[in-house]
This record gives sequence, C-alpha cells and structure tokens, in this order.
Amino acid sequence: MIATYLVRAVRSELAKLSWRSSLWYAVVPLAVIIPLGINFGIAKATESNALNGAGGMDTNNAAYWILVFSSFILMAGGVTSLCAEFKDQTVETVFGIQTRRWLLPVAKLIVFGAIAAVTAFVTTFVVLWGFPHLFPEIWGRVEVFSSEGIQLLIGAPLYTLLIAALGLGLSALVPKPGFVVMIVLLWKFGVEVFVTFVPGDLGVTLQQLSPFKNGELGVGQLATIESLFGQNGSLAYFAAVCLAIFAFGTIRLSLTDTKGY
Repeated sequence: MIATYLVRAVRSELAKLSWRSSLWYAVVPLAVIIPLGINFGIAKATESNALNGAGGMDTNNAAYWILVFSSFILMAGGVTSLCAEFKDQTVETVFGIQTRRWLLPVAKLIVFGAIAAVTAFVTTFVVLWGFPHLFPEIWGRVEVFSSEGIQLLIGAPLYTLLIAALGLGLSALVPKPGFVVMIVLLWKFGVEVFVTFVPGDLGVTLQQLSPFKNGELGVGQLATIESLFGQNGSLAYFAAVCLAIFAFGTIRLSLTDTKGY
C-alpha cells in the first residue's frame, strides 16, 4: 500500500515538471556546460602553452569540476522545487490530499535525485571518454574504462544524489532556497577551507572529518586528505551525514505545523 502511495507521489512530481521548468533550460544545461567548458578552456590554454599543464590530466582528477560545480547546481533543482511548495502555499493542498507528509520530500528525492545522478553520469562519461580524443597529448592518460574511471562513473552520480538529499533535507528544515544553497556552499567552500588553516593535529583531524572532502575521496577523486575510513568508508561517512540531515528534515516536516514555516 505504501508503495502505491509513493508511486503516486513520484508521478505527481513528474507531472509538475513541464518543459517550461527552469530545471530543463537552466539547471541541467549549466550542470553539463560549465564543467565541459572549464575543462575545454584549460585544455586549450595548456595546448597553446598559455598554461603549464604539469604533465597532463590523470583519470583520478578528471571529474574535479563536475564535483565542484555540477553537483551543487543540480542540487538547486530539488531545493527550489521543495521550497516553492511553501512559497506558493501548495504544500497545504499536497498534505490535504496525502496525509503522509514524508512522501513529499522522498518523492522529490527520487525524481530530482535521479535526474541529478543521470546528468552527472552522462557528464562524467563525456569528460572521461571525449576529452582524451580531443586532447590526446594532455588527456591521453585518462581512461574511461579503467578502474579509476569506473569508480568515477559510479561515484560521481552517487555523490550528486547524496548532495541532492542534503539540499532537500535542509529545505524541509528551512524552506528558503537561497539560504539553503548558501549554507551548503558556505560549508563546502568556507568551513572546509578554513579548517585547513587550523594548525597541528587538530587541523588535520578536522580535515579528515570534513564531509565533502571525504565524499570526494570516496568518489575516487584525487585525495587531498588522508582518510580515517578508507575510500569506501569515506563515501559511507559522507552518505551518513547527507542522509541523516535528509531524514531529520523529513521527520520535522512530518511533525511540524507547516503554517509555522
């Protein structure tokens, strides 16, 4: 019975995604174009000796711009959708039709998480397969079907899906899209960068416990920290943080009067 309700909720979310949605003409295109454009620009500059290529690209560093840009851009799709339910006051109607409130964020995670994961997979494959053909002297060491390449093809979509869950969990707690995006980016590019300046063993430990650094390491991206958990453990740690926040937000949404938001 619950499965039936969940399928209905997912269908409802899909029905809301018309071709006029910004997800299709802004979010997804930008998530693909930005990492491809940056990689292309750097490769062209390196090829013309405008930049020192430092020996060329390696497979375990090829998805860097996807993890840095695409994942957070795609997160915005789900965040905007859930927050819009509160802004447009449609959330009361949704909960009036379906009293199981947890279905709303879960259905959005299934829909927007799947779109984000597929987009990340396609973008990662294009980068790993296409750029070695376009720039063989610079990207020649990158192999899409190597062990590192397969790790990225699996890890990048999973990483993006988990960030979508993180964003939806925060949106359920505070349905303000700008605030949610700011919090996530502040943690990734503010707090986790700041702890690198903390001296001594404390600074090293804080870096090793940084969720996003562990997530990137678990994906197969070139490590910037020495993991406390191993590669798979690092990804599991990142997943636990993201899913815990999603679960907390979903539970609070289920128990709180929505008029109080």
